[in-house]
Amino acid sequence: MSELPSKYRAYLRLKKRMAGYAGSFTTKLRNSLASRNNIAFGKLKDSIKTRVRDRVINGQRVLGLETVMINYGEFLNKNIHPKTMPPVNAIIAWMKQKKIRPKRNKRGRYMSYEQSAYLIGRAIQKRGFATYNNYKVGWADIVAIEEFNRLKKRSQADLRKAVSDLTIQIIDGAKKLS
Repeated sequence: MSELPSKYRAYLRLKKRMAGYAGSFTTKLRNSLASRNNIAFGKLKDSIKTRVRDRVINGQRVLGLETVMINYGEFLNKNIHPKTMPPVNAIIAWMKQKKIRPKRNKRGRYMSYEQSAYLIGRAIQKRGFATYNNYKVGWADIVAIEEFNRLKKRSQADLRKAVSDLTIQIIDGAKKLS
């Protein structure tokens, strides 16, 4: 019975360390998005959250990281084509926030914000968002690969320490019983 609480304490320390990794990953994703100048209002940036997920799979407790963001973040990352045209009002607000002015049409007349926003929305519906790099990988995927490679070594060291601490606690508990 004495080893159950020590296992649980080790599990909680590991979960706390993973929560630190989740916070670091969230910060990296937000900074990457900001550096790409994709932010109009910051709603996407503010919606990005990474949390520790605790699941039981085949009788084994598994810890993992889960990243969530508002829906169009997935469109931006994977260049998925939206099924419908984005709202014209949202595009107009984005244009004004980014200080994008309507250009001239084919007849040489200036287009209104509504006309320009409609054309942009139609292009998004037709082609999706152009966010891929030369390797056809989205911005969040690039950050994830870099961060997971960086954290791989740290997490291995943390796991070794947690197992070592747990082993010492079990040995100490066994010595007390004998």
